[in-house]
Amino acid sequence: MPIQPIPRRAAGALATAALLGVSGAAVAIDAEISGHVNRAIMVFDDGEDSETAFVDGEPSNSRVRFRGTGELGNGLTAGVYGEWELVSNNSSQVTIDDTDPSGSEFEVNERHMDAFIQGGFGKLSLGQGDGAANGIAETDLSGTAIINYAGAGDLGGSIVFRDDGVAITDASGDEVTIGGSYSQFDFESRFDRVRYDTPAFGPLQAAIGFGTKDNNDVTDAALRYSGEFAGGAELAAGLGYSTESRGGAEGSEETFGGSASLLLPGGLNFTAVYTRQENDADLDADTFYGKVGYRVGRHAVSVDYGITNDLVDDDSEGEVYGVGYVFTPVNWAELYAGVKQHSLDLDGGSDPDDIVIATAGTRLKF
Repeated sequence: MPIQPIPRRAAGALATAALLGVSGAAVAIDAEISGHVNRAIMVFDDGEDSETAFVDGEPSNSRVRFRGTGELGNGLTAGVYGEWELVSNNSSQVTIDDTDPSGSEFEVNERHMDAFIQGGFGKLSLGQGDGAANGIAETDLSGTAIINYAGAGDLGGSIVFRDDGVAITDASGDEVTIGGSYSQFDFESRFDRVRYDTPAFGPLQAAIGFGTKDNNDVTDAALRYSGEFAGGAELAAGLGYSTESRGGAEGSEETFGGSASLLLPGGLNFTAVYTRQENDADLDADTFYGKVGYRVGRHAVSVDYGITNDLVDDDSEGEVYGVGYVFTPVNWAELYAGVKQHSLDLDGGSDPDDIVIATAGTRLKF
């Protein structure tokens, strides 16, 4: 019988099994498996029609990961990190016309495949993984990020704005979606790169990286802060920059910005984000985002507001208002619910209907 090629997804699974299933005498590193399942129900209305979809929550989609580390001696540790997402219906891809864009096909997509070495000098990573500045636009101590955070397009980002039932289009004739009118402009994630993280200097830590994404060169850098003050207040913040060489009319695309989140001892918390993205063509957009929340015991609630200027055209405003609640009965389980209202303001006479999205779901960790 001819030998059949192993599909890429199956190859990834076999590689994981090989790493974790070898005999104890051959194992050079200590490995562990973890992950979570995140499923939700979304009900959405675009002012003309409403639909219900059963989805994987894109703010933190279902995934499985493994990590292995081993001592090299002289204070050095080497390790591997792999992660795959397991998705049957992505919450960012559903629309009024298609509540199951995946056709119920189960997908296994590679997220991370990284090798690293760390010690007193810091940490050096090589492989597919987060860019140095990834997550800088999403610092959040509210406890509600699973349902209510700066990346509002993760829930319903492909839903199209309409005016009296007619889809809104941009200057190129493309339909304008939630994701095309609002973005937190977070930095590059999950691409092939080399990344260096410095050791922590008190509450500060820096990172820099270089790699390629979709055949484009990417360079990014970030500075992070994490500290606790007298009385128990916590502050987390970050500042980042990235540039991607896209070529053509777009040329170089640059992203700059940061975020900060303050958690007070009584549970009251505040989060703020500002990011800006521009390229050599006509993109020159920025986003402001703010959130106020409250945490008590195993409960967390927050309200937020975000606005992206000039993403659709020079005078567009994509806005989002939201409220979210998360209950964590045990450390490995979260129950969440939230409502988002998206609006679009264009300088062209059209008055798109607001889009309202209600979501409820659970994330269970293992």
